[in-house]
Amino acid sequence: MSTHRSWVQIAPTYRSHEVKIIVDWIIGGVSGTVVGLPGVGKSNFLGFLCYRPDVIRPMLAAHDVEATLIPIDLNNLPDDSNATFYRVILRSFYENCEHIDPSLKQVINSIYRENKAARDPFLAQSGLRELLTQFRAQHHRVCFVFDRFDLFCETERPHMTDALRGLRDSFKDMLFYVMGMRQEAAYLSNPSALGELYEILDTRVCWLGPFNEADARTAIMQETRFAKFPLSEEMIVLILHLSGGIPALLKAICSWWMTAGHDMVPDSWHDALLQQPTIRYRLEEILAGLSQEEQFTLSEWQQLVEAYSVLGQQVPSVNRVEQDALRAFEKTYVFLMNRLCEKGIVERNTAVWTFSSKLVASFLREMKGYGLGKIWLDEETSDVYQGRRRIEKLSPLEKSILQYLVKFPRIQHTKTD
Repeated sequence: MSTHRSWVQIAPTYRSHEVKIIVDWIIGGVSGTVVGLPGVGKSNFLGFLCYRPDVIRPMLAAHDVEATLIPIDLNNLPDDSNATFYRVILRSFYENCEHIDPSLKQVINSIYRENKAARDPFLAQSGLRELLTQFRAQHHRVCFVFDRFDLFCETERPHMTDALRGLRDSFKDMLFYVMGMRQEAAYLSNPSALGELYEILDTRVCWLGPFNEADARTAIMQETRFAKFPLSEEMIVLILHLSGGIPALLKAICSWWMTAGHDMVPDSWHDALLQQPTIRYRLEEILAGLSQEEQFTLSEWQQLVEAYSVLGQQVPSVNRVEQDALRAFEKTYVFLMNRLCEKGIVERNTAVWTFSSKLVASFLREMKGYGLGKIWLDEETSDVYQGRRRIEKLSPLEKSILQYLVKFPRIQHTKTD
């Protein structure tokens, strides 16, 4: 496994909290998912886990555990055959074995060369099982790391998910999976098709959000290292405030500053950045990663916050009413607010919720009512709503179908259901 220069440049303390979560999974012998919105750097995080054994292995060794993390790309397979599936996994071992024990490395090289041209799935599967058996004999654990596993699930390759489940069942004591996804497993189009593999996706989740301040500052220094003059502390704090530590926003702001922003006073950055297509694209992608229910909740909450901030101070008698409305909303939607916090969109300091990123808040305000809300059924009237809006002008058949789908969500139905 080659420790490429780009990975070596990342500080060993990078995302230390999240790294510890994954290490604890490996020590405990369990699998799980890494979930994060577009732009939070899931691919970089998963790559760091795989390509920085100098960071991961000492943490495992402290618990007398030896393990290797193997990155596997299932979204770029040459074809959909089981033989190719197993050979791609063998190739991933072959390409990432630099830091593995020499005796195991020799086995990897031998088995890969024997099977790289195999068209018979039995031969390729047998080769992979033999390799895992060799790792087991040396009490060496293996963790397969899949990026964008949600995308792979949407390709509907049940024979491959069955194969993953079968491997996991056969080598449960030493084979584990870490799967990167943009949303929770419940939002997959057909989660039931995953069978028992769904439990791996659903049981343990590591939420990947914005950088903490230390990682964000390190990233800012890295992104602006070729600048003609350094950023001032005031500028760094402003970048943190505008980006909320969201990696994609932070990097885009630094890139803008390197090319144009260095000639502008910091007070003008906010408005200028909101006009940049690169910034707007990233903001759109971040918010689009939220569910309709999360988008609607966030937009409604923002309107209440601003009503309390503006009206409450202008008219003291209104202050209590607006404050009570805001607190009641946050109490009613506490689960969704906490989920938005886990995803890095909002944060909570003491008892007050705030936006993590000034740019996200401004962009959402500009959208005026972003998100339509969750589709739900009023059991008393049998009316179907989206958010607060009743869905009207439905034919009897359309209404009946929608009612049925709301009652039995997240399941693929047939025409005869």
